Amino acid sequence: MKVAWVIRPAAGGIKQHLNYLRRGLSSCCEIIVCGPQELEEWAEGCPFYPIEITDGIEPKQDLKAVWQLTKVLRAVKPELIHIHGLKSVMIAVPAAKLSGVKKTLFTAHNMLPQPQTRWYRATHGLVNRTLLKALGRIIAVSDTVGSELAEFVPYNRIVTIRNGVDYHRFEGYSRREALALMGLDSKHFIIGAVARLIAEKGIACLLKAAVLLRNVLPQMRIVIVGDGPMRHQLELYSQALQLEPYVKFLGFRSDVPALMAGWDLFVLPSLSEGLSVSVLEAMAAKLPVVVSDLPSTREVVEQGKGGYFFAPDNAPGLAAAVLKIAKDQSKKRRMGEHNYQSVIRSFGVDHMIQATKLQYQQLIEEGTVW
Repeated sequence: MKVAWVIRPAAGGIKQHLNYLRRGLSSCCEIIVCGPQELEEWAEGCPFYPIEITDGIEPKQDLKAVWQLTKVLRAVKPELIHIHGLKSVMIAVPAAKLSGVKKTLFTAHNMLPQPQTRWYRATHGLVNRTLLKALGRIIAVSDTVGSELAEFVPYNRIVTIRNGVDYHRFEGYSRREALALMGLDSKHFIIGAVARLIAEKGIACLLKAAVLLRNVLPQMRIVIVGDGPMRHQLELYSQALQLEPYVKFLGFRSDVPALMAGWDLFVLPSLSEGLSVSVLEAMAAKLPVVVSDLPSTREVVEQGKGGYFFAPDNAPGLAAAVLKIAKDQSKKRRMGEHNYQSVIRSFGVDHMIQATKLQYQQLIEEGTVW
């Protein structure tokens, strides 16, 4: 099968999801990557075509990207286009029609955005009402995402394939080596977070919780892994809260499994999530988790067994949940083991790969929607 992937600027969980798919599907698919120039090195040997897809709505630039992608699709003639990210739908659906590629699949990695201005609301409304209906099929990474999409698309065109992780990647690392990587030592209680540094990931809430925790849990250290447009702002906020030396911003790291071996607890303070890959990775690393109480996190985490929920953007609730685990080492170990078994049972990467391959095969064999 020749499949063209159309990808918006990607980082964090989406990129890791695509890593798993690319490697797992390479034996049965010729994958052609179409996206921003920054993805060329990431494509790792797959044919790559630069398409100037940007975040946000930029009519002139978006039309340019549609034309770039149309020329690529006419040249490479894929059997199927697999679209990642809602912005990519705006580029790929018109390009598919112009180039005559009739099979389209969209993976919805996140909840639909809630634009604040009239212009953005109107534009996203057009996407939701028109472009989503033009897709052959939609993969939702959680039932929560699928239910939201069903407001715009017939439910029989939506299939849920939950994110998965390769739990073997988290084996064989030692706490001693992880502590050395972070510049910390064994006396510390280490709280980890992995996120793209944007407002929706709620890192500001984690910093507020750190202020509440530093006096009652003075051995606490918070390690924040990830980069993004708000990094400098969050670092300044941390300084203003006088959180040095309690908080470390490590930026992007390719050694997350090695780092997690040194953590005691993982926190996800997001305001919105499709289905967090970083939570699954923490669970695979046998960590208890404290997560925002969102419909999608309830599909993954069992309250009181694998961790605790707190109301989104509620720093006191986050701090209280952390303390429940920090004060009970046996509970911490039990929760970590429970999470590991849950990943093995329900969130392995092999199922995600095989289920996606089946969707490719079925869609290619079916009729088209236009």
